[in-house]
Amino acid sequence: MPSRNVVIFSGVVLVLFLFVLLLLPAIDQAKEAAKRMQCANNLKQTFLALQNYHDTYKECPPAHLGQHSWRVRLIPFMLSSSYYGYYDFDKPWNSEWNHELERRALPVKGDPLDMTPGEVDPKAPYSMAHFVWQCPSHQDEQSPHISYLMLVGPHAFGLPDEGRSFDDITDDHSTTIAIAETASRDIEWLEPRDFDVETMSFQINDPDRPSISSHHPDGANVVFADGQVMFLTNELPPEVLQAMITIDGGEKIIQDDAAPGGYRLANETEALEQTQ
Repeated sequence: MPSRNVVIFSGVVLVLFLFVLLLLPAIDQAKEAAKRMQCANNLKQTFLALQNYHDTYKECPPAHLGQHSWRVRLIPFMLSSSYYGYYDFDKPWNSEWNHELERRALPVKGDPLDMTPGEVDPKAPYSMAHFVWQCPSHQDEQSPHISYLMLVGPHAFGLPDEGRSFDDITDDHSTTIAIAETASRDIEWLEPRDFDVETMSFQINDPDRPSISSHHPDGANVVFADGQVMFLTNELPPEVLQAMITIDGGEKIIQDDAAPGGYRLANETEALEQTQ
């Protein structure tokens, strides 16, 4: 028969084990909350760089001008890195020089984002993708995939071959999406490809078609044209999301905690009041 001390010790171990089991979900939730917050900050910093670009050129960068991504053109406004100076716009984005540029880096003073070009190191991380363009819930230093895409189309925030001024946005900037998350790994950060609003799904986290999506539970982060970052949930009705994506559709969108996804389209009376 076990001694009394052994029984007490076993009981204490069991209690501690159960306590740890109860604590693990809370720890996971805290980790995810931190990742989601860092993701939101990534979008915030991207939009600040976009505003700085706009202040300089009086327009946002073309999404895919010359088959080069707007993300490359934004680098000087995001980082004090020599990367942009070595990127060659006369070569295709996926040329060996441009595609592997961040992996041929010799870090300057230990900074992985500052560099002088050396030989390609196949074991080196895609440092720009990993540190700048990937959500913490979706990071892989050996992959050049992107987590943040611009909304591109004739009536969307971005245009493929020309810049768009903030003055072109006649809908409410606080409910017009500029950039959003993607859970897909199909697009590289240098690739001149983003959300095509004419073919994408307007359901958050649509499993069957390209859509605003993420690896966060229940929704995805977006940044609106006023710089505000919001988490849009899966319950947001597609017609509301579609209205958020147009820059000049004239839709009036109301933030309403009682509505599915926290937003709804204004009724005729509310829309009239907003225009007065």
